[in-house]
Amino acid sequence: MPDLTISSTLNDAGRVLALDGEIDMATEERFQDAVIEALTTQPSGRVVLDCTDLRFIDSSGLRVLIRAHKAALEQRVLLAIACPTDRVLQTLRVTALDTRVPVFDTVSGALSAPRAS
Repeated sequence: MPDLTISSTLNDAGRVLALDGEIDMATEERFQDAVIEALTTQPSGRVVLDCTDLRFIDSSGLRVLIRAHKAALEQRVLLAIACPTDRVLQTLRVTALDTRVPVFDTVSGALSAPRAS
């Protein structure tokens, strides 16, 4: 059965959520809870989703990303995606989510990127 492990790390530049596994109907609630908690505890900050070990995301996970993007705008938090696998990046591109949520090749790049005004 697919599973998802989420590790949270806080540093000076923001919070990093490392995602390991798959985001689907079985894990979307855990993903949503972690992202919303990170966004609400990072006022005027930055939350980076480290997708290095994320193997799959389906429509339920994409729905969470859309909600998280809206919540990030309301909270004035930069939400970014880092290190997506080819499969995850293709899904983000096909759905055009990569045009709304910035995607970076590295976590450090996401943490150091200038914020849009």
